[in-house]
Amino acid sequence: MKIITRDFISIFNAFWYRDFPLAKDFKEIGTRAEWTIHLGVCTRATSDLLGYFTYFESGGRTDAVIKDNNEETIANLEWEWKEPRFIAKVNEVRQLYDNRESCQFSVFVSYSDDRYHDINLKAVVDQWGDAAEPLVLILIRFKRKNRRLFDLMETYHIQNGNVRKVKKQKALPWQVPGKRWEDQR
Repeated sequence: MKIITRDFISIFNAFWYRDFPLAKDFKEIGTRAEWTIHLGVCTRATSDLLGYFTYFESGGRTDAVIKDNNEETIANLEWEWKEPRFIAKVNEVRQLYDNRESCQFSVFVSYSDDRYHDINLKAVVDQWGDAAEPLVLILIRFKRKNRRLFDLMETYHIQNGNVRKVKKQKALPWQVPGKRWEDQR
């Protein structure tokens, strides 16, 4: 894995907790729009810290493109509220795949019901296939009880048909022991 890919993963995962759209006991449900904005904020903050520029809805309506100061594309990013197992409705992985040669790595962020997690992961891996170009897959896992109850955030690196989980963390800031957001009741 390239250093830039590893750095992106570490920084994005850290920024996930910053400016979080939910608050324990005050606002425990977020709208799709709030999650879209949150992903955009995380993307821009990560790109900025790495010294790059972020372009939203760019390059043929890609959710975000990260570029360097020579206008070279570092990463293409897509995110989708629907689970990847709904392949007919979720075309973001195919879009990233079609543009994979134009960047150093691609990123897909989505959500995964724990009951179908293996199916969701397989849906993405099957679409990416044996591509030599890397895909960073971030899946926000949840349990469903009338709404999505987020549990874990898992980050995978997919390249040459190989899948490796590179990071696993709590999805909600107040579930992280020792952090300032921790629920200490």
